Amino acid sequence: MKMIKIKGVYTGILLIAFFTACKKNPVAPAAEIPEVAVVVSEDPNYQTVAASIEISPVLEGAKFVWVNSSKKAVTLKFKYTIDGINKEMLVDNNVAENGTVTIPIFELTNFSITISNTGGKFSTTRLIGVLPVQKPEAKLAKTGWTATASSEINNPDEELNGAMNIVDEVGLMSVTNPSAPSFWQSDYNLDPIYPYPHWLIVDMKQAIKITKVGLNAHNDGNQGFTQFKIEGSVDGIGFTNIGGTDKTFNPKITTEQGFAVSPATAIRYVKITLLLGAPYPCLGNFEAYARQ
Repeated sequence: MKMIKIKGVYTGILLIAFFTACKKNPVAPAAEIPEVAVVVSEDPNYQTVAASIEISPVLEGAKFVWVNSSKKAVTLKFKYTIDGINKEMLVDNNVAENGTVTIPIFELTNFSITISNTGGKFSTTRLIGVLPVQKPEAKLAKTGWTATASSEINNPDEELNGAMNIVDEVGLMSVTNPSAPSFWQSDYNLDPIYPYPHWLIVDMKQAIKITKVGLNAHNDGNQGFTQFKIEGSVDGIGFTNIGGTDKTFNPKITTEQGFAVSPATAIRYVKITLLLGAPYPCLGNFEAYARQ
């Protein structure tokens, strides 16, 4: 390198010193600042509301009341099942100091009630069951009803004891036996005689959730049956048990004998299947009841 001497000082050395002085020292990396977790304070209002819930049976319904003294928004979700269908009622962001809701039900019903703060960040669940106040059972009018049977005696030249006689008025007398109320009788002309089981199907013409059936025996107790079962159907094709275990019938009692039933849904057809009894059984009358 060629040095330039200025007043006895070599400029090359000065330049080296200058560049050395301007060189920056390395910068130490910044220290990481740890994240501070956000603490969400739990507002216990939803628990207070949950603890205050009271339930009372009303006519074909369940009434719920609760107290929300803080008037902070809470959401209540009621889950329950009716006729095998899962249902839900939502009371969203309720701020009323005194809340209430009535849910229609027709039988013993279990509720799962979830209560949460706004946004659903905190919640609790209560389980409550209730039987509603029910309407009294009433006998259904049989207008237009029809009945069929596995067999019948219904011949003008013999006897008119067809299946339709069980859905007429209970006091209507038999055409071929005026001393007795009209009745159905199975066909006894077969050889061997028509065997058990025998059945009768009543078409009520509209679907309804019945609660009881009533049966009257023929006035001849020796022509009755002693054991039977009750089934129901919505279409007259597929039948399901609606009466529980097989029933016992007393053929020597001519007044109405009642049998509770509990169909899962409204049904149109009722099937009475006779299982044991006299060789050619009879039935005097059929009634059905519902809460209307």
